[in-house]
Amino acid sequence: MTETTWGARDEAARELERRVGLRAERDALLAEHTTMRVGGPADLLITVRDRFTLRGVVRLAQSKGWPLRILGRGSNVVVSDAGIRGIVLLNRSAGVTIDAGAGTINADSGLSMAKLSTLAADAGLTGAEFALAIPGNLGGAVWANAGAHGGEMSQILQRVAIMRPDVGEEEITADALNLSYRHSRFKEEVGRGEVVLGATMLLHAGEPTEIKARLEEIRRWRREHQPLGIPSAGSVFRNPPAGPSAGALIEAAGLKGRTIGGAEVSTMHANWILNRGGATAAAIRELHDLCIREVQQHAGLTLESEIQFIGEEPA
Repeated sequence: MTETTWGARDEAARELERRVGLRAERDALLAEHTTMRVGGPADLLITVRDRFTLRGVVRLAQSKGWPLRILGRGSNVVVSDAGIRGIVLLNRSAGVTIDAGAGTINADSGLSMAKLSTLAADAGLTGAEFALAIPGNLGGAVWANAGAHGGEMSQILQRVAIMRPDVGEEEITADALNLSYRHSRFKEEVGRGEVVLGATMLLHAGEPTEIKARLEEIRRWRREHQPLGIPSAGSVFRNPPAGPSAGALIEAAGLKGRTIGGAEVSTMHANWILNRGGATAAAIRELHDLCIREVQQHAGLTLESEIQFIGEEPA
């Protein structure tokens, strides 16, 4: 145990096993659980595979005041080299119920967005094709109002099941989510501490061949325009509401291909920062901040980050 290890770790590990039947891993490197492949250790790491257990862990952590960080596919985050204190929960709760006649899909928050898109297609439902291009889980997509290829969660969300501190489980409508471009109530003070358990999406009947053709079109576009297969966190910055995209602004500032350590501004898509091997979270943050400064100086615009830097500040 290091000096910076969370003091309640031993108690939490015992209670997680006794109360919800989960054995926690100590000091697991989070680099193995993020798409950027960086990140130091978690005091405790657990994996949840159903909504009942997810609910139990959240309730236990909230009642004890334990720090709890939920990770989906780790696709929109950069974890500090110093790691994360407290409990890190890998959400693999992926139950799904489909009512093709009503056009609804009810899914747990740990379902991958790519899987959501293919399940919808197999059911002859259209509207979720954009989800194929989102590398995270449903919970994270709701949290961020994620979108791609002309679609976003606000277009298909009907209801969301959440856990609220001191209240418990509750189902709220999409109207109560305060959804806007890459934003939801979960990023506001009103949503602080709320956890997405699952969501119901409303889609529409479509022609199966057309739906699958659209999915293939998205796959082809991504292969041609995005540096797939290289560790990254996806798009780093939000696109400004008007004018050139974030990637175009970064390229115009002369940063395409710029490297710091093992971190690189992609030569294929300048709004992606890649881990070319051996990158640290600190190097990625430095390159991220450089992009902000250079675009501000070159274009007079301040880029807003789409990815999250999480975890402890290095000593």
